[in-house]
Amino acid sequence: MKPKVLVISERPAERESVCVLVGTMGCQWILASDVEKALANLEDEKPFVAVLDLPGAVFDPLSMSKDFPELLGQLQGRLVVLTDETTAPEIGDLEKKYSIPFVQRNRLMVDLWPCLATMFSKPVIRRITQTARLVLDTFLQPLSEGIRACPMDIRQLVYEAGRITADICLEYSPNSKRITASGQVIRSAEPRVPLDGVPVVIKGEKGPRELKLTNQHGEFSFEFEKERTVSFEIEVNHGHWVEIISPNLEWGITASAGLSELMP
Repeated sequence: MKPKVLVISERPAERESVCVLVGTMGCQWILASDVEKALANLEDEKPFVAVLDLPGAVFDPLSMSKDFPELLGQLQGRLVVLTDETTAPEIGDLEKKYSIPFVQRNRLMVDLWPCLATMFSKPVIRRITQTARLVLDTFLQPLSEGIRACPMDIRQLVYEAGRITADICLEYSPNSKRITASGQVIRSAEPRVPLDGVPVVIKGEKGPRELKLTNQHGEFSFEFEKERTVSFEIEVNHGHWVEIISPNLEWGITASAGLSELMP
């Protein structure tokens, strides 16, 4: 049985981000718009962990002073609070009064994932059943004489894993240290049937960076600070993950330097 996570928020964007992240961890989510409704769900749903979005949940200081301690007591150290970088005084008081983890909303992907994982009695392991095989890297393709000396700021990678093909284009901006990754995931035997709405996680050296869902064409895109390598994890079926490991991305620096030398 999947562990349950109670997500307490009334804002659709924040609620969807947390629910998708919770799903990628192999958990089931339960929704509540405020703490009072969350308390009503505790006995029936028996969630293991709760994520409280403040002020995204309906926030009434008077009821919060009564309901929040009860929620905290029933969950016994298994509550995480999401806040903005700058919080209201009432929320700041909660952070000072109770010894619970607060995660800033702009660091959701970086901090919430490991915070939740440490709260489970057993580690929550997302099953990555297959590592994709790199079948095309345009940077390694033989080119005509003289072409290799030219700057290359676009790199196309194609991966295969079973019946899944992932096409990823990496673009390095000459005057920036950021890389843009645009990709598409398709079924090899049915390329016209898109893999839409599946979660894609990009991970760097310090762990998860960002999570997005593919669009109606099975496409996704990320922009990130250059690292030596990154990986993408895609849930192509329920519980079936494919891991894509990028080659060395140091080529971007070379491309930028080469372009600078050619510019007047």
